[in-house]
Amino acid sequence: MQNVKVTQKGLKGPVPARLFILFARKSSVAVIFRRGPSKWVQLIKWDTRKDTFEPGQWFHGRIYERRCDLSPDGCLLIYFAQKISKKTKADREYTYAWTAISKPPYLTALALWPKGDCWHGGGLFKNGRTVLLNHKPGVAKPHPKHRPHRLLVLPNSNAHGEDDPIFSQRLVRDGWELKQAWEIENRGYPTMFRTIRPEIREKENSRHSQAIRLTRSIEQLDYTEEFEIRDTKRLSIVSIEGASWADWDQQDRLVFARDGRVFWATLESGHLVKEQLIDLNPYKPTARRAPEWARKW
Repeated sequence: MQNVKVTQKGLKGPVPARLFILFARKSSVAVIFRRGPSKWVQLIKWDTRKDTFEPGQWFHGRIYERRCDLSPDGCLLIYFAQKISKKTKADREYTYAWTAISKPPYLTALALWPKGDCWHGGGLFKNGRTVLLNHKPGVAKPHPKHRPHRLLVLPNSNAHGEDDPIFSQRLVRDGWELKQAWEIENRGYPTMFRTIRPEIREKENSRHSQAIRLTRSIEQLDYTEEFEIRDTKRLSIVSIEGASWADWDQQDRLVFARDGRVFWATLESGHLVKEQLIDLNPYKPTARRAPEWARKW
């Protein structure tokens, strides 16, 4: 389940950037994964208290953002990346797919674990000093030039799948409560998967007055995520139309991404009142060297 549909197939005209966001659990730091063109990804660091944005490095390849995580203080990012070319396919040292730890908004690997394929991979920060590496023990050896520093790294002997189950594990950790379990039928190649009953999760704000509802379904190999906001007292539900991602930020604001833009919003009298924070569509791939502080532990 790799491909999350955020635009309808067949639409003409410019395709907006696709955004996914990670929040640090104990600071006002967030990292935005900006994807577009399709084989380019940029990191942007977001101070959610000041609403300032720091553009970071671009990567020519694929980063599987649903297998990534931020350390609680937001100082470290663990990510899973893939770069397929004739050169990388022949590279037995780094391989064409790897998990790495960097200092956002830069991707320069401080620690790196060659993976060699795109199954599972990535990881989660259990806390500031413990990393749950989503690699089986046999492929959990760090590259000798990129060893973890002052981190306890625990491989996962039960690692399997792709974005799931690690993405669902992060959702649970971050407060997304399962309301309805997924029921999926595998019809075999070429029709593949069909959703019989979608998965529904909810995450309440700190006042328990509103909840974001996430509905996930899959058709063939594309899965869809839809977001709504629910007033827990009035029992009203309002769609966050066109959102590709939504969550509560560290200030308890409802924030969401749509068409390459980031918004914050409030629910007022059954209507969503939104304000744009940034439009990331104009950003273009450029070479950016990591500063010295981002190239060392």
